[in-house]
Amino acid sequence: MVFLEALVKTGWLCGVVFLLFSVGCGLYVLSEWVEEHPRTTRRLLWYTIWGVDAVLALMAFEGLSIWRIVVSVCTNHIYALNLEGFPLVNLGGPRFLGSCALAVGNHFLWFFYFIQRLSFPFSQVCSFMFFCVWLVPLALFVSLVPIDTALPSAQTVDRGKTRQNIFKTLFSRLAKADDGQQQHPQQLHVD
Repeated sequence: MVFLEALVKTGWLCGVVFLLFSVGCGLYVLSEWVEEHPRTTRRLLWYTIWGVDAVLALMAFEGLSIWRIVVSVCTNHIYALNLEGFPLVNLGGPRFLGSCALAVGNHFLWFFYFIQRLSFPFSQVCSFMFFCVWLVPLALFVSLVPIDTALPSAQTVDRGKTRQNIFKTLFSRLAKADDGQQQHPQQLHVD
């Protein structure tokens, strides 16, 4: 039984690793599509915001807290302020930072609401949290294209806005760091 238990735990670990890898690849492909079709993405984000607002309005008939629903609708429209300069966004700007703070606040607002009312089944809570709380901020995050001068690692101050997807920026910086680590041992052996 010891070997079977070890096999089960190894299988679960491999499954989780492959799942995370698949999600990462899916996000990368999605961000590539977003970069190629910014107008369509902007339109889809607006429809998503209005769709979530409609679902939140229907949740009022299910007996959920009205003031929390109003706060969530207002939060969604504050997220929409990021669409004005879409797809470029200043990661250090007040709109983006405020949206991040509101996303966390909205999450905890609903989290504590459902903790106080354990009568809701777990599947309903997860569905509500995904569609009504997390969908809009996650969609905005995947579709963001940072302005390179807003990144902390920017070395030159260029007033022009450059377009590069947030996932491309992350992966290119990781690849450069990996290349730098591989070149240093080779340089040591050359001497």
